[in-house]
Amino acid sequence: MSKPALRYLSLGFLVSAIVLAGYRLFFYDVQTIASEDTVVEESALTKEEVSYKEKYEALLAETEIANLEKETATSEPDAVKEEATSESTESAEAESSEPSEKKITVTINDGDPSSVASQQLQAQGLIEDAFDFDGFLENNDYAALIRPGSYEVSSEMDYEQLANVLMGNN
Repeated sequence: MSKPALRYLSLGFLVSAIVLAGYRLFFYDVQTIASEDTVVEESALTKEEVSYKEKYEALLAETEIANLEKETATSEPDAVKEEATSESTESAEAESSEPSEKKITVTINDGDPSSVASQQLQAQGLIEDAFDFDGFLENNDYAALIRPGSYEVSSEMDYEQLANVLMGNN
């Protein structure tokens, strides 16, 4: 190689090194590239988290139902004794009073599944079967739309009206 050709080759290496150093100094952002990689990983984890959350809510609902069944099984003997003593007073009150609208406040905490609201409504006597109401919510895709908070509901409402109140569409 001749001397001028070697000079131009070294000058080319120097110019390319300066251009690359300038790009890295002014335009290259390590955090942006790293965050793009984590965004892809987070979206993959989100799908997994959704399935785990659904499984957790189902398990939570099952354990709550089991706990309620245990509570009702232990409280039934006491309720039978109380019913026998107060049956005469209740029958007199039932005859004198006409059926009236019953207003109840239902409280749903953040992260509670829809089955909690169904069980509260059943415990208050607004619905007869919590499983039926929960099935209604699932079939109409209302279960995921129930919002946390305190809601005023009445005994005159049907399933659709109860669902609208619990979704905050009132």
